[in-house]
Amino acid sequence: MPKFPSREWAEAFCKALNESAEYKSAAARWEGDIIFLATNLPHELGVGDRAAMKFLLKHGQCHGSEFYQGDAMSRADAPYILEADYKTWLDVIAGRLQPIPAMVLGKIKVKKGSFSVLAQYVTASLAMIKAAQKVGVQ
Repeated sequence: MPKFPSREWAEAFCKALNESAEYKSAAARWEGDIIFLATNLPHELGVGDRAAMKFLLKHGQCHGSEFYQGDAMSRADAPYILEADYKTWLDVIAGRLQPIPAMVLGKIKVKKGSFSVLAQYVTASLAMIKAAQKVGVQ
């Protein structure tokens, strides 16, 4: 099981999305790369205090992933950027916190992109959580 966040986790998540018929159906009309930016990372992860994973998403498929840490963080850009602290992301992945309510409560910040557009894809976000749960976290 890969550590979250990491290049290996991002690749495994992309693969899990592509294996999910539920995600493919729910995100069939979605176009837009998305970055999950994690802050307040534990020192023992060895990636610094922030890291970002970018997912290249189009029509229910993940066409690749990228991982950014350290100085590379300045190059992390996408039409949608969601930022949350490490513990919040772990709660989302575990299913203890749903992404749309977490955005409304400000636990996940929409740093770039439209919340109203994201809110239209609640079913896709739930399918993403299921895919993330298959990957797990170490």
